[in-house]
Amino acid sequence: LSDIDLYVVADAAHTEAAFQVFEDALAGVARIAHTWRVEPPAFAGLAQRHYLLEPAPRYFAIECCVLPPDHAQQFLERERHGEPIVHFDRSGRVRALPIDRPALAARLARRFAQIRAAWPIYRLLVEKEILRGHALDAYGFYVNGLLRALIELAGMRHRPERFDFGWRYLHNDLPPDLQQALTQFAQVASTEDITRRLPQIDRSMTQLVEQIEARPAILERAALD
Repeated sequence: LSDIDLYVVADAAHTEAAFQVFEDALAGVARIAHTWRVEPPAFAGLAQRHYLLEPAPRYFAIECCVLPPDHAQQFLERERHGEPIVHFDRSGRVRALPIDRPALAARLARRFAQIRAAWPIYRLLVEKEILRGHALDAYGFYVNGLLRALIELAGMRHRPERFDFGWRYLHNDLPPDLQQALTQFAQVASTEDITRRLPQIDRSMTQLVEQIEARPAILERAALD
């Protein structure tokens, strides 16, 4: 069920040429059945494409990213991305780097404050849209406003270096009981289910906020470690 993620560091002026070299080489191995050029890019300076090959296993894909040297550091921080597997590097510059802890601490603290300020607003929007009979609106605010924020709070508590990874890797990074609770919150089939979940999700949010605030090192961790 794995795929291949390939990162190419090249000057921005050579982005298209790098993709062309890669696609020509790829076409020599298998037919490119589908290409997704990701727009807008998920990260600053990044050009990203996904490829499906024919024939290839059903769940296999190749992701190729091209980024200039001055944007490569964001993918080389050891605490967030681990050790890079380097296939070719003439310069010797592609190596794991320590995370920028002060920058991480500032970003985490800003997001923590934003979640706390936004929570009551999203909370009333969910209930308001349920009362209006707008199930899709209610579901959107519930998932994107409340559940997403709860997952980020869980990340701040249990994986502060990667708190902003969203739904990815939760199966590895969170304790089983919290994984189970988040799974139950996500599995709603109706607005009645959402209504039943709201008191529970409020309690989880309050508990996580209290745990984070009780350990100031979480909000300051990047500067302290």
